[in-house]
Amino acid sequence: MFAASSVFTNLAGVQAPAPQPAAAAEQKNDPSAINESEEKNEKENLVAKVIVTKVELTKNGNTRAACRVENGSEDQIVIAKNGVGKALQGGLNKKFEINYNVMKDGIAWFAIKAKEL
Repeated sequence: MFAASSVFTNLAGVQAPAPQPAAAAEQKNDPSAINESEEKNEKENLVAKVIVTKVELTKNGNTRAACRVENGSEDQIVIAKNGVGKALQGGLNKKFEINYNVMKDGIAWFAIKAKEL
C-alpha cells in the first residue's frame, strides 16, 4: 500500500525531500564553503578583449555578435542575453572585455559579463 501511494505522489509532482547527512547540513552554513564555490565559478569563466564587428538578434531574443578577438586572427561568435546583450547591441565597432563560457558546440562563446573599454 505504501509503494502505491509514493507512485501517486510522484505523478502529482510532489516530491518528498531527500534525507541529507549532517555533514552536508553543516557545510551549507559554513561561509568558507560558499566563497570556495564562488571562486571556482570565477575561475571557470574565461576573459577576452574583443571588438564587436556585427550584431544580430536571434529568433528567441538573444544577441549574436561577431567579434574580433584582440589576439586572434578569426572572428568569434558571442551569444549574450539580457543586459549583456543590450551592451553588445549598442557597442558596434567598440572594444569590450567579456567574461564568457564556451558553449557545448565548442565554437560559440556565451558572454556572462561585458565591460566597455
